[in-house]
Amino acid sequence: MAKQKRKLLLSIFKYTATLGIAFFLLWYVYRDLSLAELYQHFVDINYWWIAVSIILALLSHYLRAYRWNLMLRPLGYHLRTWRTYIAVLVGYFANNLVPRLGEVTRCGVLKKNDEVPMTPAFGTVVAERAFDLLTLIVLAVFTFLIEFDRLNEFVIEKLSDKMPSSESLTNYSIIGLGIFVAFFFILYLFYRAFREQILQNALFLKAKHFARELFNGFMSIKNIENQKGFWLSSLAIWFLYYMMLIVVFYAYPPTAGLTWVAGLTLLIMSGLGMSAPVQGGIGVFHILVSSVLVLYGISPEDGKIFALVAHTTQFLTIMLFGGVSFMISVFMKQRPSYVNSK
Repeated sequence: MAKQKRKLLLSIFKYTATLGIAFFLLWYVYRDLSLAELYQHFVDINYWWIAVSIILALLSHYLRAYRWNLMLRPLGYHLRTWRTYIAVLVGYFANNLVPRLGEVTRCGVLKKNDEVPMTPAFGTVVAERAFDLLTLIVLAVFTFLIEFDRLNEFVIEKLSDKMPSSESLTNYSIIGLGIFVAFFFILYLFYRAFREQILQNALFLKAKHFARELFNGFMSIKNIENQKGFWLSSLAIWFLYYMMLIVVFYAYPPTAGLTWVAGLTLLIMSGLGMSAPVQGGIGVFHILVSSVLVLYGISPEDGKIFALVAHTTQFLTIMLFGGVSFMISVFMKQRPSYVNSK
């Protein structure tokens, strides 16, 4: 009982800490803007473009559900896309409440409603996240190459003063490498000494089974039958992410003249912001997006407003449609995944 209480208190602390950091960053960014100024900026917004951004977001989430189904099929689970779509939206909804909870939550929804075991489902989510991270890195490299002169100021010069000297960096690298090698050498000696006990340990066997299931889920990309559907849907997802930002350009007059390259840069920064370990990327998203917009001639104040509009649009979309999806998932009739073959 005491252990469960400590675990609950730790979870509450983590939640409040991340939420506190998020809102502190948000306050820090907008501390110089009054409510009256914010209201005046929001009056100038073309909300038809905001509506288009919402539609694009919902479509991207549907394609993510479709792609997830393709990854689950090699594992023997055949689901209808709309049911997986509910799980995906609930996952995003959970991420807006507690960082990193969404990945587990959407797997839990599939387990409850479609009898898909948690471990292989989570393995496919890990594979999906790894693929998205790789895509983001490729886009970042491409963007940096075509915008080198502009982004050099934002990345290289900003970090150069904080980087240690080359001599210190070499020393730190040698020390770090030594610690790394020593750790694994000690681990190897421990395994050799207690090999039989470790291999028969119940906890080790459970971990081994979990790792195998996780690996199977991760390798599901290789075994996908509809490779064309997987790659096209992946490209479409990121294209829709890009277009979600572009249409918000047109919604806010000061950013209406920004180019497609600026949109690509914003896509990278928004992706990094949403990956931050705080609820819904709050604060981090606003700092990154508003900062990089200055490089494209947008005033700091207008950059902050754009970041607020873009983030709030998607945040409220997830809270509304994700909340509705959560209620639907509670009352959905359970159907084994093999029934949902069409």
